[in-house]
Amino acid sequence: MSDHEEIRQLLARYNWAIDFGDVDGWAECFTEDGEFTCVGLPDGDPRGGTHQGSAALRAYAVGHFERAQGRARHWNWNLLIEVDGDRATLACYLNAYGAGQGETALLRATGVYRDTLQRTAAGWRFARREVTIDPA
Repeated sequence: MSDHEEIRQLLARYNWAIDFGDVDGWAECFTEDGEFTCVGLPDGDPRGGTHQGSAALRAYAVGHFERAQGRARHWNWNLLIEVDGDRATLACYLNAYGAGQGETALLRATGVYRDTLQRTAAGWRFARREVTIDPA
Protein backbone atom coordinates (compact mmCIF):
# COMPACT_ATOMS: atom_id res chain seq x y z
CA MET A 1 0.00 0.00 0.00
CA SER A 2 1.33 3.45 -0.86
CA ASP A 3 2.10 6.08 1.77
CA HIS A 4 -0.75 8.20 0.45
CA GLU A 5 -3.25 5.36 0.80
CA GLU A 6 -1.98 4.49 4.30
CA ILE A 7 -2.52 8.12 5.33
CA ARG A 8 -6.05 8.10 3.84
CA GLN A 9 -6.77 4.93 5.83
CA LEU A 10 -5.44 6.58 9.01
CA LEU A 11 -7.81 9.49 8.41
CA ALA A 12 -10.73 7.08 7.96
CA ARG A 13 -9.84 5.20 11.19
CA TYR A 14 -9.60 8.54 13.01
CA ASN A 15 -13.09 9.61 11.87
CA TRP A 16 -14.76 6.26 12.57
CA ALA A 17 -13.15 6.06 16.01
CA ILE A 18 -14.14 9.56 17.18
CA ASP A 19 -17.68 9.20 15.81
CA PHE A 20 -18.38 5.82 17.41
CA GLY A 21 -16.59 6.25 20.74
CA ASP A 22 -13.53 4.07 20.10
CA VAL A 23 -11.41 6.06 22.54
CA ASP A 24 -8.31 3.86 22.30
CA GLY A 25 -8.58 3.60 18.52
CA TRP A 26 -8.77 7.38 18.20
CA ALA A 27 -5.82 8.00 20.52
CA GLU A 28 -3.80 5.35 18.64
CA CYS A 29 -4.09 7.48 15.49
CA PHE A 30 -1.52 9.78 17.16
CA THR A 31 2.11 9.34 18.13
CA GLU A 32 2.69 8.83 21.88
CA ASP A 33 3.28 12.56 22.34
CA GLY A 34 0.81 13.53 19.61
CA GLU A 35 -1.16 16.74 19.82
CA PHE A 36 -4.71 17.63 18.77
CA THR A 37 -5.76 21.29 18.65
CA CYS A 38 -9.15 22.72 17.79
CA VAL A 39 -9.49 26.48 17.30
CA GLY A 40 -12.36 28.70 16.24
CA LEU A 41 -14.95 27.56 18.78
CA PRO A 42 -16.39 29.87 21.44
CA ASP A 43 -14.33 30.28 24.60
CA GLY A 44 -15.02 27.49 27.06
CA ASP A 45 -16.32 25.03 24.45
CA PRO A 46 -14.98 21.64 25.63
CA ARG A 47 -14.30 20.57 22.03
CA GLY A 48 -11.68 23.30 21.68
CA GLY A 49 -8.17 23.71 23.00
CA THR A 50 -5.01 21.66 22.79
CA HIS A 51 -4.71 18.07 24.00
CA GLN A 52 -1.29 16.42 24.00
CA GLY A 53 -0.19 12.90 24.87
CA SER A 54 -2.13 9.66 25.05
CA ALA A 55 -3.94 10.36 28.35
CA ALA A 56 -5.12 13.82 27.27
CA LEU A 57 -6.19 12.50 23.86
CA ARG A 58 -8.19 9.68 25.43
CA ALA A 59 -9.89 12.15 27.81
CA TYR A 60 -10.82 14.36 24.86
CA ALA A 61 -12.29 11.39 22.95
CA VAL A 62 -14.35 10.33 25.98
CA GLY A 63 -15.77 13.85 26.35
CA HIS A 64 -16.47 14.14 22.63
CA PHE A 65 -18.44 10.89 22.59
CA GLU A 66 -20.36 11.82 25.74
CA ARG A 67 -21.51 15.05 24.07
CA ALA A 68 -22.17 13.62 20.58
CA GLN A 69 -23.62 10.30 21.83
CA GLY A 70 -22.59 8.54 18.65
CA ARG A 71 -24.37 11.03 16.39
CA ALA A 72 -21.30 12.84 15.00
CA ARG A 73 -20.26 12.16 11.42
CA HIS A 74 -16.93 13.62 10.30
CA TRP A 75 -16.21 13.93 6.56
CA ASN A 76 -12.95 15.09 5.00
CA TRP A 77 -12.47 16.36 1.46
CA ASN A 78 -9.79 17.66 -0.89
CA LEU A 79 -6.89 15.86 0.77
CA LEU A 80 -3.48 17.35 0.03
CA ILE A 81 -0.83 14.87 1.16
CA GLU A 82 2.91 15.58 0.91
CA VAL A 83 5.30 12.80 1.94
CA ASP A 84 8.96 13.47 2.71
CA GLY A 85 10.63 10.30 3.97
CA ASP A 86 9.19 9.42 7.38
CA ARG A 87 7.34 12.74 7.75
CA ALA A 88 4.25 13.97 5.92
CA THR A 89 1.79 16.81 5.91
CA LEU A 90 -1.92 16.64 5.26
CA ALA A 91 -4.37 19.46 4.67
CA CYS A 92 -8.07 18.84 4.09
CA TYR A 93 -11.54 20.23 4.60
CA LEU A 94 -13.87 19.15 7.41
CA ASN A 95 -17.63 18.79 7.28
CA ALA A 96 -19.11 17.66 10.61
CA TYR A 97 -22.71 16.49 10.60
CA GLY A 98 -25.22 15.47 13.23
CA ALA A 99 -26.61 12.06 12.24
CA GLY A 100 -30.31 11.36 12.19
CA GLN A 101 -33.44 12.29 10.33
CA GLY A 102 -35.20 15.59 9.83
CA GLU A 103 -33.94 18.43 12.02
CA THR A 104 -31.22 16.31 13.65
CA ALA A 105 -29.45 15.58 10.34
CA LEU A 106 -27.71 18.93 10.05
CA LEU A 107 -24.33 20.17 8.94
CA ARG A 108 -22.90 21.26 12.31
CA ALA A 109 -19.54 22.72 11.33
CA THR A 110 -17.02 23.17 8.55
CA GLY A 111 -13.32 23.75 8.90
CA VAL A 112 -9.80 22.99 7.76
CA TYR A 113 -7.33 20.45 9.13
CA ARG A 114 -3.58 21.07 8.94
CA ASP A 115 -1.56 18.06 10.03
CA THR A 116 1.94 16.77 10.53
CA LEU A 117 2.35 13.01 10.40
CA GLN A 118 5.15 10.66 11.41
CA ARG A 119 5.84 7.16 10.13
CA THR A 120 6.15 4.82 13.14
CA ALA A 121 6.75 1.09 13.52
CA ALA A 122 2.94 0.76 13.62
CA GLY A 123 2.44 2.88 10.47
CA TRP A 124 1.58 6.53 9.88
CA ARG A 125 0.37 8.52 12.90
CA PHE A 126 -0.56 12.13 13.54
CA ALA A 127 2.22 13.97 15.33
CA ARG A 128 0.18 17.16 15.28
CA ARG A 129 -3.40 17.66 14.12
CA GLU A 130 -4.97 21.10 14.10
CA VAL A 131 -8.50 21.88 12.99
CA THR A 132 -9.69 25.44 12.53
CA ILE A 133 -13.47 25.68 12.62
CA ASP A 134 -14.88 28.19 10.16
CA PRO A 135 -16.71 31.21 11.60
CA ALA A 136 -20.50 30.97 11.78
